Parts: sequence; structure tokens; C-alpha cells
Amino acid sequence: MPTTENLTVSYHQQDTDYYCGAACAQMVLDSLGAGLLDQNTLYNDNHSHSTAEAGWYTAPDGLQWTMHTLEPPAPAGPPHYGYYDFVLFALDTEDAISRKIVWTIHYYQAAPIAMVYGSQHWIVVRGYSASAAPANINDTSYTIDSFDVNNPWPPTPSASNPALAPPPPHTDGTDGCGTGGDRGIVNENISYTAWQNTYMTGIPSGYWGSKFVAVADPSAPPSGRGVRSRPLLEALEYKGRLLHGEQAARRAEEGLNAYGLAEREHYSRILKRAKFGEPVLVQRLDLPDTFYYIVPVGVSGRVPLAVAIDAKNGLYLQSAVHTGLEGNLFTLRSNKDVAKSILGSIVELPNGEGRIPIRPEAVCQFPTLVWKPCKESLSPFYPFHLFTVGSERIYVRSDGAIFNQLHDTDRGI
Repeated sequence: MPTTENLTVSYHQQDTDYYCGAACAQMVLDSLGAGLLDQNTLYNDNHSHSTAEAGWYTAPDGLQWTMHTLEPPAPAGPPHYGYYDFVLFALDTEDAISRKIVWTIHYYQAAPIAMVYGSQHWIVVRGYSASAAPANINDTSYTIDSFDVNNPWPPTPSASNPALAPPPPHTDGTDGCGTGGDRGIVNENISYTAWQNTYMTGIPSGYWGSKFVAVADPSAPPSGRGVRSRPLLEALEYKGRLLHGEQAARRAEEGLNAYGLAEREHYSRILKRAKFGEPVLVQRLDLPDTFYYIVPVGVSGRVPLAVAIDAKNGLYLQSAVHTGLEGNLFTLRSNKDVAKSILGSIVELPNGEGRIPIRPEAVCQFPTLVWKPCKESLSPFYPFHLFTVGSERIYVRSDGAIFNQLHDTDRGI
């Protein structure tokens, strides 16, 4: 029987651009009753115990140490017997770690923390949808449909602007985290297709090279490969051309229905009044010939819901929804408006190579938006407008931030 389980894990942003592990630990420990621990304390603890391999901000072993050391007492009796006992799992396959995550949510009622985008980022996985709940840790007969996550990116606004006040003390529901824009997105659903292709891709090299990693509860991982999951919405045949906007908007609506999201509380409330807007095409910079649409779903000029759709086959990839109709996840400005906003700007070149003005006669704008997992954007819902000025590239993120290059992130930010 189709099953959805979603744990209550309050959303909090990371307080610096390298505190993703600390923010995830803060969210999960709070959900288990430890209270909202300070991210500086959590980072210092996990970073100082990231000892298996140099070069990490928050390495898997450091995060496991923090979760195990600071976890609060659990309810007595099975499955916890008085403790949660978070364990680091570095498994050989994506299938095994994904089923381990499902089992931890279902049986232990605790949210795992997963390493995604290779070795770049930590997120909290707080829920899943599947063809059935697992009967035991070795049950691989069910198929996984999607995961619900708390992605702590972007950092709090003060992280990139020291002139602003420091991050406010985190509180449940009143600290601004998750309210959209530069305050992050509170409700994200990721299809299993996107999970496999974009998120849980495995650590590429080093001590945990070729492994798929999460910090979860202590049952041994499932043995054997499970039933292969299929998208709940049938792929369209690719005939050499990308979907046009109307098709993408239609597939976005069909995807929300196919994955049961249209019936969820926040989605259903918005969909009763909202309209599917003009899709925005984004090209992946890290994967050849890969494109997706962001389909905004608007109410009174705001975007409280957005859906990402594969631009070739129309598969549902992921979505994000605000908790209320009055909310706004982000602003997707037109290419023309963004171009106008930066003309005349002075841009600092990388590596101290000087500064150049952006002249209307000497700038070229890429026809689509672009994105890859990078330090400047760790969410597909924050893509970039791309401009070239001679041999230089200028990236303008969807929220208006300007960058002269995109950086692959250091490990565990």
C-alpha cells in the first residue's frame, strides 16, 4: 500500500557558507529533544573530530561523532532502548543507502543526514514516499518514490554580508528560516529520479571514495539490491527538441498529482487559488546536454510553489512549497530585466585581474539560465543568468547576487 511518512523537523539555515553539517545536526538534534544547540558549538565539535581525512569542513566521521555524542536520551524500549545511537554508513550502492534512510525514518522515527552532490553538501532527509513501508531492514520489495528534505542552504543573509547583524538566535518558527528567498525553503520534495541523478551521487574520491554516505540509526544496512523504482509519471518520448513552456507547465501539474503532492496540506491550499506561470529553462553546467524547467505556481504576484521538470522527457524532478499563500519562495526575473539591472555595473575579475564595466555594446547574454551544484548555489531553484564580457563570465543568481566564477564546494559545506 502506498505510504508517506514525514517527520517533524523544524527548518534552520546554516549560519555560514560552510556550516551545512552544523545546521543539519542542529535540526535533527532539536527534533529529538536536545533543543536548539548553537551552530558554532556544533561545527567546532564536528570539525575537530573530522580526523579520517584532511580537507573537510564537516567530514562524515566528524558529523557522526557530534550526533552520537550530543544525541538526547530516547524513549525507553524498542527500537531505541534509551538511546538513538547515530552511526555513519558508507555503503557501496545508492540503493542500499536510500533504503537505509527509509528504514531509519520508518522504524526509528529519526531523520538521517545525507551527503549529496558528491562530497559537497549535507541535507536532512525527514520523509519519504514509497509503494509500501519496509517490513524490516532487509525488506527490499518496495519501491521508493520521493524524499522530503531540509536543505540548510542558502546561508543566513549575514553570512555573505558582514555589515548585517549576526544570525539571530534560532527559534522554532519565528527566526525567519524557511520563509523563502535568502531565508531558505522549508518544504522540498525530491523525486527518486532526481535523488539518484543529482543528489545521492556518491563521494567521488578520497577516504570515502565511491561510497554513498549518510548518518543514520544503527541497524545493519539491507542486503541485496531492491526492486528498481520507476517514475510515477511516464516519461515523454524525446524527439530531439526540448519541451515548450506549455508542455512543461502541464507536466508540472501532472507530476504533482502523480506523486500525491497535490493532496498534501500546503500544496492543496495553494493549488486551489494558484496559476501555473511561464516556465524558466535552465541548463546544467555539470552534466552534458541536460536541461530542466522551473515552473512557478503563482498567487497574486507571489510564487509560493515551484516545480522542476526535466526539459527533455517531462519527468517530475522536485518541488518546493511555502507554508502559506502569502509566502514567496523566490523571484524569477526575466532575462531582459536582469540584463538591464547589471548594465553599467563594475565587476571584479577573479584572481586580482582587475575590474571591468558591463557595457551594453559589449555584453552577451546566454539564452537560458544555468546551474550546477556549487558554493554559490546548492539548490536547483537558485539558478544563474549567464553573461559573457569578452572572455569573462558573469553569473547573476536568481536573487540578484553577482559572481565572477562558480566554485565547486569544499567538502562538507
